[in-house]
Amino acid sequence: MTAVDIDSFIFPEFTESPVVPASTPMQRAAGQLQRVLPPGWQVEVVESTRGAARKGQPVLRLVAADL
Repeated sequence: MTAVDIDSFIFPEFTESPVVPASTPMQRAAGQLQRVLPPGWQVEVVESTRGAARKGQPVLRLVAADL
């Protein structure tokens, strides 16, 4: 058998690209809301800590600008 150096066939452009997180409907909604908020306001997607039925579910949190 012939020894083949497989590393010479790997293109760094494909293997070293940054990981892009998958978009979820909640993240898309947060992005839409962020675009219409006044400067300084933030939208965060966080896990709910209230209510047994919603505990751990993603929710939007609005953080007001420091005035």
